[in-house]
Amino acid sequence: MYEDIVILPNFTGYLPGAKAIVTFTDNVSLYSIESQPLPFSKNGRQYRGIVPWGQNNLLPEEVLEIVYRNPVMTTGLLFNIQVSYGQGIQPFRYVVENNIRKVQPVYDNREINTFFEENNINGYLLEQMTDLNFFYNVFPEIILNRDAPEKRKVISLNHKEACFSRWDSMNPATGEIEYHFYSAEWSKGHREDTVAVTPVLSASHPIQDLKNRINRGEKRFRYIVPVNFPTPGKTYYQKPYWYSIIESGWADFASQILTFKKALLSNQMSIKYHVQLADNYFEEIFAKEGITDDKKRKERVRKEYKSINDFLSGEAKAGKSVISYVKQTMDGKEFPRMKITALENHFKGGEYIEDTEEVSNIMSYGLGVHPSLIGASPGKNKGSFSGTDKRELFIIKQALLKPVRDMILRPFYLIKAINRWPEDIQFGIPDLVLTTLDQNTGSERKIS
Repeated sequence: MYEDIVILPNFTGYLPGAKAIVTFTDNVSLYSIESQPLPFSKNGRQYRGIVPWGQNNLLPEEVLEIVYRNPVMTTGLLFNIQVSYGQGIQPFRYVVENNIRKVQPVYDNREINTFFEENNINGYLLEQMTDLNFFYNVFPEIILNRDAPEKRKVISLNHKEACFSRWDSMNPATGEIEYHFYSAEWSKGHREDTVAVTPVLSASHPIQDLKNRINRGEKRFRYIVPVNFPTPGKTYYQKPYWYSIIESGWADFASQILTFKKALLSNQMSIKYHVQLADNYFEEIFAKEGITDDKKRKERVRKEYKSINDFLSGEAKAGKSVISYVKQTMDGKEFPRMKITALENHFKGGEYIEDTEEVSNIMSYGLGVHPSLIGASPGKNKGSFSGTDKRELFIIKQALLKPVRDMILRPFYLIKAINRWPEDIQFGIPDLVLTTLDQNTGSERKIS
């Protein structure tokens, strides 16, 4: 039954009778609704509530699913992570020579060297940069020794995965977030036995807050240091600027281009109609009809596609250019449940190359990465960039990363204060320096 209908991944399909391709519109609107805190208690203590990250508390996972479907976004984010990492975190001092301030790396402080070695700072930095580029929120954890307050020191610095992290609702009296919740099973709810709770230091005065806690003999030895790249209007979870790629529909458009290309390459399919369904089109059908079995769900999809195929096939539908079925939300907004668009059908090969080029460039623009640095500009007759041009672009990119790196380095100044490291010690992330030395036989390149 319905053997002629082709079901592609994610329930997208091809309807041979109508020569129509069916895709889904994500209608993604990240952070569009402020959800109420989820009630939570542990060991008899009632907390103010877990603040959901996204409408269903799974926004990080949803973002990752969208990103990993698109090679331009994954490569662009990887590039930003790698450039942000630079040469890793290094302690240094400022010295003045001939009235010029210079940077002098510090290699001879045994306590700092030991701390860096025992805490795998390189691995810590890479994980922090990954989460900061993806989510603009990171959750470093410090662990103190259990010595007397006057001998208390930070002995460990850990990375807590952003995907598994959630905030407690802030204290209305102080405006501070006081607890961090950690779980790898948010999709299964927030049971007490799967959620770890850690106190959070003051976002505005973490060093003084920790000193006060130590001086009053607080019997806690783990704390989260709140670090983020601030964005307008966001208190708990920041909204990265590059999310505009998703919300504007460009990520969805890129997926549609791939679906069209696959359809054209499979069995030399020709396309006369493009049918766009809302992302939850079938979920509503399954819920209404009580269909839970995977096999029955797929059969129900085939049945629905058969109806659409029959609707679009035949002379009666000639001249129909656009058909839309619109659903209205409770707040009066409209969004299409189904949109059918007639297409000019004169495919000769090489279709959508210009569209692919456009969407790749827009995504690179949204990620703040020049396309020539990651090879995201397909097509012919593209202006080539010289090595000097690319080196200058790379230098500009690194110069713009200072605020990102400053946020990541924040916990190190807290550790410096608590561990009583020398006051003139600073922390930085040196850039990778690309240089060329022209010689008679060509160019010699080195990275320092």
